[in-house]
Amino acid sequence: MTFYKLAIRYLIRKKSKTVLLFLVLVFIGSMVLSTSMILRATEKSKTLIQEKTKAKIVLEVLNEKDKISADEIRQVSLLEGVTFINRQSNNSVFPVSCTPVTNSDSKEEENLKMTVFSYDDLENDSAFFEQRYRLIAGSYINKHTQNGMVINSLLAELNGLSVGDTVELKTEDGVTVSAKIIGLFICGSERKQADTTFSVNRIENHIFVDNTTYFKMFENDGYVRISVYTEKPEELVHLKTELKSIFPDKVDMTTSDTLFQQTKAPLEQITRVVNLMLILTFVTGTIVVTILLCMWMRTRKKEAAIYISIGKSKISILLQALLEAFGVFVVSVAGACGIGTIMAKFLNGALTNSQTADMMIDVSLDLSDVILLLGIGSNIVLIAVIVSIFPILKADPRDTLSRMEG
Repeated sequence: MTFYKLAIRYLIRKKSKTVLLFLVLVFIGSMVLSTSMILRATEKSKTLIQEKTKAKIVLEVLNEKDKISADEIRQVSLLEGVTFINRQSNNSVFPVSCTPVTNSDSKEEENLKMTVFSYDDLENDSAFFEQRYRLIAGSYINKHTQNGMVINSLLAELNGLSVGDTVELKTEDGVTVSAKIIGLFICGSERKQADTTFSVNRIENHIFVDNTTYFKMFENDGYVRISVYTEKPEELVHLKTELKSIFPDKVDMTTSDTLFQQTKAPLEQITRVVNLMLILTFVTGTIVVTILLCMWMRTRKKEAAIYISIGKSKISILLQALLEAFGVFVVSVAGACGIGTIMAKFLNGALTNSQTADMMIDVSLDLSDVILLLGIGSNIVLIAVIVSIFPILKADPRDTLSRMEG
């Protein structure tokens, strides 16, 4: 009779042993799937967090006469991991269609001007992000804004302006540009400024525009400050090195990844704990299954000795034992997957309750988890079968049969 028929008959005949091995393997498989799902979900969440934490390197020129050029911006944009560059510049302009706010009687040019600041994203890297300024109407300037500006509410009040109105500005070179008001802001300390402060320096006369509008006025100007955002916060040191090669001794660099470091710590802790659980599951599972099979093989010494005595090869006996164990294991995988699906829902609830809104972990059963289970489970079964059957295959069948007869 072939080894696979013997294996099937043995499993049917020893139902209680088969069921016990099945339950043990289902439990081990469920543990492997649970840890695998958590590990995969944690890595996925870590990737999402890297994108959401807005890790960046801020570059500010050391000399305003040596500004960051458009060509240098292009070089930065080509660096690996760079997702967005918030370009910032500033200059002074003359108002054409409005009057600046001032309490000074000076007739100097500085008391007739306003200061214009350019941004790709006004909500970040600005006084608004630092909460020194607060938007009270309209919207921020963003990378999609064209010919838009955000002005102080007191300037708007003085000139009877509101969101949707157009303001005209002129440079010293006579270049005139019109832009639409898309937002109004307030600082809170406008009234605390000295009366002698020239209009160009007053908060009320700070105008924020998009870079398209800014460079219509100052075509050959550069940027005094840029914020380089990356989707790979863990490689900020490498990115900083690359930026230094583009801007040697030209800018001061500041790294900002505090939020990523804060959110990364709990995820790394989860990863370490779950990896330890996976190792313990493998070691414990191997020991338990090996002990179980060793106990069963001890009762099959005579059976194996008889088979060898009648000419059956030891390879055939080994294959039979492997087929028996792997047959039960394959069936147990289906049971473990069923339990794993239930565990995924439980783990989702448990982990969601212990996280912040910025650190969502989605636990679900995936094909990669099943493949990992097949790999780990196969190794457990293979080790257990070889260890348990080795003494039987090594022993002399005549000695085994004589001892049992005696």
